[in-house]
Amino acid sequence: MMASKKWVYRIMVILFFCLVYFTENRYQFLILNVGLAYIPLEISWLYAKSKQKILSIALFVGWLLFYPNAFYMLTDFFHLSAVGMTISSPDVYFHFSLLTAGIMLGVFMGFESLTAITTKLKQTIIGNKIVLLSGFYVVLSILSAYAIYLGRFLRIHTVYLITDFTGTMNTVLNTIDLEMVHFVGVFTLLHLVILFLYQMAKKNV
Repeated sequence: MMASKKWVYRIMVILFFCLVYFTENRYQFLILNVGLAYIPLEISWLYAKSKQKILSIALFVGWLLFYPNAFYMLTDFFHLSAVGMTISSPDVYFHFSLLTAGIMLGVFMGFESLTAITTKLKQTIIGNKIVLLSGFYVVLSILSAYAIYLGRFLRIHTVYLITDFTGTMNTVLNTIDLEMVHFVGVFTLLHLVILFLYQMAKKNV
């Protein structure tokens, strides 16, 4: 990716942070969520340039841990209930637009990072094998959906794997139930559908 395009993303994130921070709104949490969604994008750029095998593996694992934060932002639409679900006033217009902009920015950065990752994987491991690439997308979608479930309903964040690995893993292993299966199934499908539409749109640009 050209350096200028990278800076477009960086500037967009900074401007969004400023908009959220310096305006009166109920969505200050978007600074954290968009920030977490931005991390995998930077990691993917480093991974794309990495020449050392060990470093590449470490970067890929880091990207895999942070990637779900981007798609997680779709669940932030739940916060519309804080201002009302009916778009009926300038205040609600603003909050709806702010929330939607943050969510779209986060999801888009996630898919951009995925593009950088898969481009490198095609060059080094997968090649032009459609079955392997499709399998990677499916597995990633399942893992992301499960991570979103843990984050949204159990409030488990990526950083907990570092600060309390044992406790976090115990919680993770005790979450398998029918509700979790339903959520993961729906969000896996949603991730694959949006990813497909994103890739189709990029091909037509």
